[in-house]
Amino acid sequence: MKRDETTGTGLENKVAQNHSAKFVQARDSRNRKVPGLWVRNGRFYACLWVDRGDGKKTARRFPLEAANISEAKEQMEIKKNERREDKLPTAGRKPMLADYIETYLAGQERQTRRANTQDKDRAALGRWLAQIGNVQVHKISPAHVLRFQEARLAEGVSPRTVNLDMISLRGLLKRAVDEGHLRELPRLKDLKRGPVAKRRLITPTEFQRLLETARVECPRNGQQFIDYLCFLAYSGAREQEALRMKWSDVDLDGRCIAIGSDGLAKNGEERTVELNAKLEGLLREMLTRRAPDSEWLFPSPQRGSNDARTMTFRNSLRLVRVKAGLEWFAFHDLRHYFASMCVMNNLDFMTTAAWLGHKDGGMLVGKVYGHLLADHRHQAASRLQFGMEPVAVAS
Repeated sequence: MKRDETTGTGLENKVAQNHSAKFVQARDSRNRKVPGLWVRNGRFYACLWVDRGDGKKTARRFPLEAANISEAKEQMEIKKNERREDKLPTAGRKPMLADYIETYLAGQERQTRRANTQDKDRAALGRWLAQIGNVQVHKISPAHVLRFQEARLAEGVSPRTVNLDMISLRGLLKRAVDEGHLRELPRLKDLKRGPVAKRRLITPTEFQRLLETARVECPRNGQQFIDYLCFLAYSGAREQEALRMKWSDVDLDGRCIAIGSDGLAKNGEERTVELNAKLEGLLREMLTRRAPDSEWLFPSPQRGSNDARTMTFRNSLRLVRVKAGLEWFAFHDLRHYFASMCVMNNLDFMTTAAWLGHKDGGMLVGKVYGHLLADHRHQAASRLQFGMEPVAVAS
């Protein structure tokens, strides 16, 4: 049997594949079990007897950062030496959920996430703590999960939102498994999502009505709000991406803008959007109204002596969409509007996807964003040619 340097032998790999969620004992190149060394999901663990904190000892598995069996053996010896020098953490009592949430969120891996993602994780795990109580981490069971899901659904929350909370819990429990607080993950079943309602596409007439309503109902910031709505519609930018735009991101001579230059775009990458006629005209008009003391496209009217951007237009949106009879409308609908207009103007999907910041070559544009207006479909049907005359049927 062919040897595999990562986990020992081909036999071990076969066992690991059949029991990927379980610990299997590591084997050396001669297919002999290595005492105290285990493998789970391709990762090595050293199993050592350690002080439990109450005068008794217990076996604990410590994750190792090893790429092959030789490195794993060396690191296991290091762990043994740390145990002799009393440098290993004692097993002690399993952590309580409230304490472990703080430990998990303070971990290096979580700290590399965006602040918004960290806030969502904290909020989700807070809901878990409120629902199931401050239990020990290893005692979280499928029954706890079921009760949490039922309680959230009773609050009117969608299955999709509940499943997002499940992702946060699953991440915490995976960390607990790696640290030896759990032997394996409990069964965490996501809720089945019902049919997704088709997103309605705002029409040009409705969009114009929205702008006219904003001018009437928002006397203090109406022009800036209109500029913002138009910018979303003509650039395909997301709500927060647009609010973080600076004039240094605009290149009118090169006829393009840079979205996500601050590194905070959804995929963390900057993208270039070439200017269409509408977007260029809008930006040139905005330039004539630019506040000389601000670098932001949408500066805060209450910035005072400190240059600050507008944080949100949501209060204006709530007012205007009701007055315009478009209660269903949200800022993200203008991203759909932009993508759909690209499709209806026969732009290739790859270009549209690049403007939107998609990495799939245009598949999502065709599947999700390609909403077509009824008038456009009728016009397309009237242009359809089959290149032959109908054959007369003899009477």
